This record gives sequence, structure tokens and C-alpha cells, in this order.
Amino acid sequence: MAGFPGSLADIDPNEMSKADLIVYGCKFPWDEKKALIHLLGLQAGTSTTNTLGSSAINLKGGTVHAPGQHAETFVVDSYWRKKDDYIAQSLKRCVREKVMLGIFRFDFNRKVADPADPKQFVVPGTYGKAYPNGMPNTEAVNNLLHSNITYNIEGDSVEGVTKQSELEPDLYKVGLALYDYAHNTDIGETMDPTPDPLDEYLKNKGSSGSALPLAQQGK
Repeated sequence: MAGFPGSLADIDPNEMSKADLIVYGCKFPWDEKKALIHLLGLQAGTSTTNTLGSSAINLKGGTVHAPGQHAETFVVDSYWRKKDDYIAQSLKRCVREKVMLGIFRFDFNRKVADPADPKQFVVPGTYGKAYPNGMPNTEAVNNLLHSNITYNIEGDSVEGVTKQSELEPDLYKVGLALYDYAHNTDIGETMDPTPDPLDEYLKNKGSSGSALPLAQQGK
């Protein structure tokens, strides 16, 4: 592999960019200008950016190929949450009314603190406009309802940097939380504990302590 001398054993996976950290955002023509960038979804199977086409030219001595136009495609997996149907309904409107949306491809592998405000971050991204290819829902049993959508970018995309203040918190909290390392305070208090049946029986019958094995009773 280029840039990695020696055997593959010398490669540190932690130094590699992770596809899990590619997160997509969007804005719709009916959004307010001051509205923040919405979470659109996560990196799906394959996004082909800057794919170069070629044209075959037949000559007497054989065939040569000349470079043609390049194309860009973003493939996004969008998961639909019960509490907010805005993104799904907006994408349906784009499909039915044949409207383009603005789509952002953020690479959180390269997220850094903002030198102008170290308490905030900035993240590089690629922006383009595209028509969604449809709203195909994946409805497999024992799976989350989601849509794998292809966006063919119109013309050339533009690279730039986006500030944290331009993003809806869900974009980096929900999108990245699926892959972030969890700490003890990140888990818990979302469900009620299930009581032990024996402890529950003794509590209802007036016993104040937990049950002890017979061998330990009276000691």
C-alpha cells in the first residue's frame, strides 16, 4: 500500500480514516435561511465522488480512450425516527415535485477545534445540489425503517468548512453517537429496572431485607 512501508502488520488501524465518520446533512428550498443544517443520514454502501468517464476512439491501429465528464454520486442511508417526520416528508416532496435539495457530505475524521472559538469545532465538507432518486423504504422484519437513497450531484460539488454553529445538534450527536465510544454516564436511566421476584415477594409481605440462603439464616 502506498505510504505504508513494510508489512501490513505495521499499519495502525487507528490512523486510518473511518467510513463510519462520514455524515450527511441537508437543507431544503422551503427551509428558512437561518435554519441549521439537518441530519440527512450516514454513509451507505458506496459513494462515488469525482468518477471520471471516458470515450472510446477507434483508430486504424486500435482503440484509445479520451477522458470525458466526471460525475459525483452520494449514497446515503437515512433512518426515520418517530418523533420527527420532517426530513422524510421533505424528501417525498422533492421526489414528487422534482425539486433539488442542498446536500452536505461531512468528514468527521478531520474534525478540529475552531481556532476562532476553541469551544466549538469545524469540519470539512463537500456541498452540492441533487435530486433524490426516490424514497425506497427498507421494511425488513427485525430491522429499523430506513431508506437507502442515491443523490446524483448536479454539476460540480464545492469543498469548504462548516462551523458547529451551522449544524443541528442531532447531526453530530445522533449521527456520531452510533459509533462513538461510550462512557459510564452515557448509558442508563432510560428504562426501569426489573425487580427480583423473591425480593418483590418479601417486600410485599413486609420483610425489610433481601432473602438469605437457609444456611446463612440465624447467623
